[in-house]
Amino acid sequence: MQEHFGISYFNLANILLGITLVVLFIRYLWLFYFSRPVTPVSWENALKTGNITARLQKMERRYRDRQRFFAWWLHIGQLNRDRVPGAFVELGVYKGDSAAVLHAMDPGRPLHLFDTFSGFPAGDLLVESGEAATYTPDNFADTSVDSVLKNISGNHNIIIHQGYFPDTVSGFVSPVALVNMDLDLYNPTKAGLEFFYPLLSPGGIIFIHDYNYKWPGIIRAVDDFMTTIPENLIHLPDIDGTVMIIRNK
Repeated sequence: MQEHFGISYFNLANILLGITLVVLFIRYLWLFYFSRPVTPVSWENALKTGNITARLQKMERRYRDRQRFFAWWLHIGQLNRDRVPGAFVELGVYKGDSAAVLHAMDPGRPLHLFDTFSGFPAGDLLVESGEAATYTPDNFADTSVDSVLKNISGNHNIIIHQGYFPDTVSGFVSPVALVNMDLDLYNPTKAGLEFFYPLLSPGGIIFIHDYNYKWPGIIRAVDDFMTTIPENLIHLPDIDGTVMIIRNK
């Protein structure tokens, strides 16, 4: 076996591999302990007092956007302290990752999930620009009701509304405390705001995801709707630009 400065190429390769693994491990530790976002002091206190379930702790560690996670948690806590009545609603469920978090934060509330569970309606894509203009009806179709329910692993308070929104709202008259909208497209976002805002309890909240320049349809739907209501839009510093509407009391 050939040698380089008295060391075989095989041994040299192993040394380089070992150094690489050590560097990667040190980088992982650095990112884990020093690059994590600052957690709210109320979360830290809830951990110390045992008021965060093990399941929710695990979700916090794994959730991609912790700023968004903590915004949900803080505001759900406020909804409960203020005794704001109503169900939770999610529009745009996909595989149920966000729905699982919302349900874990307040499993006692009914959680209504609206989605086609089969991708985007072709007609809604015709008016899109930006990132959404690159979509086809097959995007986000790799899901199902059964897989979502398995992912959420929740209780009897999960109510599925499968099909094209807003056709699936027939008979829905419940007061609403929280709406989480992650629809990507103009038409369902506009329809969601128009339908659920009147049902929102005073103090209730609507979260709208992807309010940023990549999704002009979302911005247009939200901005147009805001001209019709007295509340102001609240921006969150999360990864994808979530905005909130809090219904006046």
